[in-house]
Order: sequence, then C-alpha cells, then structure tokens
Amino acid sequence: MDIRIFDPMAACYQTISLEAAHQKNERDKIRSYGDGIRNVDHGSFTPLVFTTSGGKGPKAKCFYSRLADIMAEKKHQPRSHVVAWMRCRLSFSLLRSALLCLRGTRYSAPTTIDLAGLKYQATVGESGILV
Repeated sequence: MDIRIFDPMAACYQTISLEAAHQKNERDKIRSYGDGIRNVDHGSFTPLVFTTSGGKGPKAKCFYSRLADIMAEKKHQPRSHVVAWMRCRLSFSLLRSALLCLRGTRYSAPTTIDLAGLKYQATVGESGILV
C-alpha cells in the first residue's frame, strides 16, 4: 500500500478529467512499485490515491469499502457507522496535513488509537455526520 495525494486544481491536471487524473496517479504508482512488490516480496500492491479535498481513486474506494466490511464484522457495528467514522477520520487527517503545510511543524509525540475500546456510534453521533 502506498499513498499519493494530489491537487486536482494544479496546472498539469487542468486539461484532463478528475477520473483520468486519479487513474494516471494510480498507474504511476503501480509502474513504480508494482512489479518489485509482486516479484521480490511476493505480495500485492494497492496504490491509495487521494485529492487534497478528500476524493478517492477507484482502487482506494475498493480498499476502503473492503476495510469497512471487515471492521464492521469484527466490531459488530453497522457498516454505515463504520464508514461514517472512517470518513470523519480521513477528513481530520487531511485537515491536519493541510494545517501542517500552512503553519509548519511543532513536534509532538504520535498518538495511538485503541480500536478495541472505540465507540463508533458515539463518534458518529458527536461528529454530526449523516448516516
């Protein structure tokens, strides 16, 4: 898995559609890493391509859908709540990244998330995201 975030408003993407920009970025990542991972590591490779505003490429959508299914089954939660929680987390991650680019870094120790004690319904309810 490798992540790429691109700005669809950049000059190099003005002449192509958003879907074509996602596919171009996915192809670039697969071309760079795909063969090496399949042949050397004998693994699979999924490029996760996002826009700066939170849009996802086709392979990222499939990955997030499968991840939501697995998490919902494992935690015995409704899939809709898990998807809403994942969207909320992604939105805040993109916001933190944008703020980091704007104001610079102030080092703080990384925090970990305890998935075992996570309350999906409470998180979704507090965020105000419609399910």
